[in-house]
Amino acid sequence: MTHENFKVKLADVNLTLKEFSILIDTPYSTVAKYGKSNPVPSFVKPFLEIYEQNKKLENIKQEIKSLAKKL
Repeated sequence: MTHENFKVKLADVNLTLKEFSILIDTPYSTVAKYGKSNPVPSFVKPFLEIYEQNKKLENIKQEIKSLAKKL
């Protein structure tokens, strides 16, 4: 994964570099170098895919709760 791919994927899941660094408990300075002077770790792509799936499931869960209240 290149730095550009990494930044695009973060934008796709609506995360900033800072937010991502907090999520993975890694210094911002290290995360900011991913794809530049540091390779993007292999866990990043599956992590972001799972994060995205989880956000979708949370949205569905909230929608179901909202609909259940109307019943």
